[in-house]
Amino acid sequence: MSADLQSFLAFWEERHPEDVVRIAQPVQARYQVTALATKLEREKRFPILVFENVRTEAGEPSAFPLVTYLMSSRRRLAELMQAPAERLGIITYERSHQRRQPVVVKRAQAPVKEVVARGDEIDLTKLPALVHHDMDPGPYISGGFLTCYHPEYGTDNSALHRGWIHGPREIRVLLEASTHNGHIFALHERRREDLRVAYWVGAHPLVILGCETRIPLTDSHFAAAGGMLGQPLRLVPSETLGDDFLVPADAEFVIEGHLMAGKRRPEGPFGEYTRYSGPQRWNPYLEVTAVTHRAGAHWYDLMVGHSHCLGSLTREGAAYEKVRRAVPTITNVYAPMSGCGQFHLYLQIDKLVEGSSKIALVEALTSHHLVKHAWVFDTDVDIFDEQQVMQAFATRFQGDRDIVVLPGLPAPTLDPSRPSELGTKTGFDCTKPVDPRRFARKLSVPQDVMEKIDLENFIPRDRLTNIPYERYG
Repeated sequence: MSADLQSFLAFWEERHPEDVVRIAQPVQARYQVTALATKLEREKRFPILVFENVRTEAGEPSAFPLVTYLMSSRRRLAELMQAPAERLGIITYERSHQRRQPVVVKRAQAPVKEVVARGDEIDLTKLPALVHHDMDPGPYISGGFLTCYHPEYGTDNSALHRGWIHGPREIRVLLEASTHNGHIFALHERRREDLRVAYWVGAHPLVILGCETRIPLTDSHFAAAGGMLGQPLRLVPSETLGDDFLVPADAEFVIEGHLMAGKRRPEGPFGEYTRYSGPQRWNPYLEVTAVTHRAGAHWYDLMVGHSHCLGSLTREGAAYEKVRRAVPTITNVYAPMSGCGQFHLYLQIDKLVEGSSKIALVEALTSHHLVKHAWVFDTDVDIFDEQQVMQAFATRFQGDRDIVVLPGLPAPTLDPSRPSELGTKTGFDCTKPVDPRRFARKLSVPQDVMEKIDLENFIPRDRLTNIPYERYG
């Protein structure tokens, strides 16, 4: 299997030509790509979008096509993982524990070294990086993994950190102190040393999933990516950061440089996964020393603030594993996009013991600091159908007895409702009593009647397809 973005696009387009949409018309990097993606999202359609003629902020056509919506289809990722879509989070989490140690190749064997720019040859403003939303101050790297190495352990750490392209050779980076990269930068600042870093952009979806996995600082994201992909990731020495600084050989782009110790510049605001714009902050900035890329490279954009599965899948799997230790009868977990793929968890359990549902809620709410609300349901509720979820919430929950409140816990930084660094986590027990005599019987039609009724015997298919779709039913 080729571990690069373009090989994946060719493979997927051959297998599913309807799921890769190539757009040749000129589009502006400022807002227009996001507007088109937003309209597709409203129709719940998430094809891979390839824009072949993107106009940069300067109004010039970029030499590089733009790829987005790559990670926005749960169905697509489930097929790649050979997993049912409803079990994708659990299986992704299980595979996130596999490791394949990377291999190092020579520069001549690395496609990302086909074009090398240094010094005054570098001009990041020619990239088709998007201005996504109306408060964004300029074009952002949204899908690039910022990589650095721990000074004591020597392990690589890769994570998605947004980067504002502020000029030909400057990127302002959101680097929160609570992140692993933020911790590594702090270690360097104590020594008054700049931090060697590289953004790498564009890879196979499974590589992206592997590098998004949260792992210990002593572990390697490159090994985790290889485990998710099922083969070793190929690495190559950097151009300007030393031969000991390795980067993905099959990436579309690598942007090398240094995060400047003790220096900050304004960054943001930026439209984030919460669907709100976060505030402007003083953040570190990257002085770029080299840009390398493939000949004919494609720029990859994560359509941030819109539907995508990064983060939500491992959130589901981690919560499932944590709850299962306390409540073995848990059957599934879902992190819905209505909760930004992060804040909400729907749990499904086979409730055999009274009180087990509340234990499940406590375990789920404490599975990650981003989880804000959790609901637990019986197995007769499809947690992937939010109409069923809300109906169970309406009919199986009482606020005075079925609620779990955990105040004074760390709150998501980007949650616009948080009063301070601490917030409240809330769980909702929407399960029925174990004794069926203590709860009303759910409506049903005899199964033999349901099996015998064929809708098309009463309403022909051509007539059915002409009946207007009603999203409010």
